[in-house]
Amino acid sequence: MNRPYLIRFLANLLRCFWIFFPSLVFIVLALLCFTQLPQGKDLLISFTETDGPFSSLLLSKGIFLVAIVFWVYVSWYSSRIVAYIKEYQRGPQADELEKRFLHRFPRIIGYGCLLVLLLSLSTLPFYNSWLTRQPFLFLICGVLLLWQIDKQLIRLSSYAREGRFLRVLLTVIAVLIPVMVVSYTAFGWFKKVGFLLAFVFILLIAYMLYINLRRHRMEVLEKRAQRVTQVTPTRGWEKIAYRSMRFLRLPTEEASYFVAFNIICAVGLLAYAAGIFILSASTLMGPFPFVLLAFAVLLGFGNIITAMSCRAGISLHFFIFVFAAFLPTPDHHRVRTASLQARHQPVNIYQQRQSIQEYFSRWLSARPEIDTMSQYPMYMVLANGGASRSAYWVASVLGRLEDASINQPTARFSRELFSLSGSSGGGVGIATFYAMLLQQKNKAPIKGFETAARDYLRQDFLTFTLARMLGPDFFNYIPGINLLIPDDDRADALEKAFEKAADKNYYRIGFDSTWFDQCVTQTGVDHHLPILFINSTRVRDGNPAVLSTIRLDSDFYNKRVDLLALLQQDKTIRLSTASILGARFPFISPAGRIDSYLTPGIPNDTLVANYFVDGGYFDNSGAGVVQEMIRALLISINNSPDSVIHSRGRKLALKVLHITNSPQSATPLQPIGPFVNDALAPLLTITGAYDMQTTINDQRFITYIEDVNRRSSTEGFQRAEYIPIHLYNDPAIKTDTSSKGPYVMDWYISDSVRNQMDRRLLTQPRLQQLLQR
Repeated sequence: MNRPYLIRFLANLLRCFWIFFPSLVFIVLALLCFTQLPQGKDLLISFTETDGPFSSLLLSKGIFLVAIVFWVYVSWYSSRIVAYIKEYQRGPQADELEKRFLHRFPRIIGYGCLLVLLLSLSTLPFYNSWLTRQPFLFLICGVLLLWQIDKQLIRLSSYAREGRFLRVLLTVIAVLIPVMVVSYTAFGWFKKVGFLLAFVFILLIAYMLYINLRRHRMEVLEKRAQRVTQVTPTRGWEKIAYRSMRFLRLPTEEASYFVAFNIICAVGLLAYAAGIFILSASTLMGPFPFVLLAFAVLLGFGNIITAMSCRAGISLHFFIFVFAAFLPTPDHHRVRTASLQARHQPVNIYQQRQSIQEYFSRWLSARPEIDTMSQYPMYMVLANGGASRSAYWVASVLGRLEDASINQPTARFSRELFSLSGSSGGGVGIATFYAMLLQQKNKAPIKGFETAARDYLRQDFLTFTLARMLGPDFFNYIPGINLLIPDDDRADALEKAFEKAADKNYYRIGFDSTWFDQCVTQTGVDHHLPILFINSTRVRDGNPAVLSTIRLDSDFYNKRVDLLALLQQDKTIRLSTASILGARFPFISPAGRIDSYLTPGIPNDTLVANYFVDGGYFDNSGAGVVQEMIRALLISINNSPDSVIHSRGRKLALKVLHITNSPQSATPLQPIGPFVNDALAPLLTITGAYDMQTTINDQRFITYIEDVNRRSSTEGFQRAEYIPIHLYNDPAIKTDTSSKGPYVMDWYISDSVRNQMDRRLLTQPRLQQLLQR
């Protein structure tokens, strides 16, 4: 290969990378998502685990087939349209090598889509293999191999006998594919990775045959067109198609492929729209097929902009980015609220919450059995964040403790439970358990809390959220289109996914009908449920914020934002909204906006916008607010003139249950290169500080509990104990070695991960000790 040819080859290759950038971006994103991210791998696993009625499964797997065909066909043909426009613009100036690149690159993009699926599925049985560590190397090698096979197919399709054989083979495969979908669904073969790989491989063969036989047919039609006088279409739809093709510089011989492209786009867009606007449709198709549908739509949109840019001779992408950055964009991230008056609730209900002193006094007064006991356990729960992983683990642990005490009405775990505090998924977990306690009311106490929590939190809360994220929320930044976007954002979708989830157990969670005003304490009224703390973080100043069933007095809670006090008078929120407000971790859930008066409690004052995100940004365990509460309780016990508070408070055995769901081993320190050191050291430090501050906060809290326990002989509680309940192995217990994970963190967890967590419930050593007590 001489130097000029090499230079021209590299120049054309780089030019194609730029021209077909949207399609390549989504191929890279798909490969990274499904081979490198644990969440992406778990989505693949969950797809293979689908169970249910045959009709529902068949529809779901049919959508999977539509998603693959949609992604591949749109990637290939929209790139082909861009190539036609570029080739027309270049005209006689384009040399043979450049034309060859423009002809070949779109079909290679289609190969890349199917190769990504094959590589991603191949990583499932080989979790830590070299394939997982070097997926791009395998992708490049696979593309080069298919390129060579493609050249041979081009040659074979031009021969009469071989061409007929390939057409027959394509016909057979076209009939076989729907038969495979039905049989795979009937016999459960989608659960087997080998069968799934075979299915995608057959789709790859069908695609290779289709585009090469198409190429030969195009050449035949082109020669025939040179001998036949041009006929102008007369039908309406033909005129539209003809004008569209002429505008896009497509040859008229390609009319059938252009029609097929539009039909496939229509079917794919219909499925995509159903996932966005219909919750049941999104959960039916599942996250993996929907991601493929969304990638097809978004890259198709990107290629349309590229085609228009090539047609106009100016980069429209640049102007879209500029307009998105500087033009006003509608804010769809307001937190859902409702009217207290419409709910027939007092408009000042949040201002009438009990203080910590009043709640503690009433809690002790309602437990006269303390007088007859030498010590009385008082539980406080901390729940670390971690999306559905955390929610499932926290609610399962609390449900199991409640079920174990169900036959002891005077010693029920919920009766001895004083407070629940959590962030992110931990906040969702404690809200789930709290909602069950609230909803049980006068029901006969039977075991079922753990089952209800597990059945509820095992469901798919992710797909509908992703649908809004990769749909309306994405197009909200496109000028003009954003005026048509509805107010419901992806955080609303996540809340509605929780509210509409199946909830048919004896103990209902009832997120669809539970409001936070039903949960709060009221001055002068006994409250028989524990204190609920859902932790959040204010964006502008990083202040910790808390949604609490009691009033957060500044004397004890430092400068924590009492989020309910910020609500405008007559405004309330759902319990689901409150729990998700503490679990808004970008980019899956954006910061939620709450407008409040500049001076809280004074109506008609100036409104200011407050934005809140995940509580884990400041305190991932919710330990801070609990530590400040314990200090308030100690002051009450030691200084209260009420003898009941003093005598019963001195008998309390404080037990802090810290439910974690992340690995407890230290992060290994790895060297960083000079370039990374110079360019990214500040970012790496901030990221490390974010991860470490929870560890430091937790250790500070543990030290504080130890100090409280040391002083217990002279003041405060009788004793204090910190009890961690780790999902992963407990480093303090050498025999605890069976729970290494990994446990993926997402709003949807596969059955295999969930089953591991269920087994952990049976072996967690500290939990077993609590159950034995």
